[in-house]
Amino acid sequence: MRAHFLLPALLIACHHEPAAKAPEPAGTIEAQIEQGKQLYVARCAKCHGDAGQGSAKAPPVVGKGAFPEKPREGAKRDVDFHTAADVFAWTSKHMPGDAPGSLSTDQYLAIFAFDLTANGIKLDKPLDGPAAQAIVLHP
Repeated sequence: MRAHFLLPALLIACHHEPAAKAPEPAGTIEAQIEQGKQLYVARCAKCHGDAGQGSAKAPPVVGKGAFPEKPREGAKRDVDFHTAADVFAWTSKHMPGDAPGSLSTDQYLAIFAFDLTANGIKLDKPLDGPAAQAIVLHP
């Protein structure tokens, strides 16, 4: 699966939930994305923004400026992002900023599945290491 990351900004509906629906079965991509959404709101939105738009403290994770290949000037990040696996590897060591590395691998994967989906990348199965390696953000 190849994806180019020059995508239009998308809004993440964090505060406006549709009518309640039955929970997705555990192990589905829908369940992983829903878990990622909940974790994003709880652990990421305070710095990266409710819609992933970024802030003075943190870069965007949704939209045109999300996950650029090269780190922005003065950024904490010190590696290039060619694939989704590169983003995942760096993020799981350095985020959240107030408690780096504090989430489980499954939690980081869920958040990143949510972020990728918010950027228009279609995932057909739960995100894992091989799937993240196959998503090329910057060839």
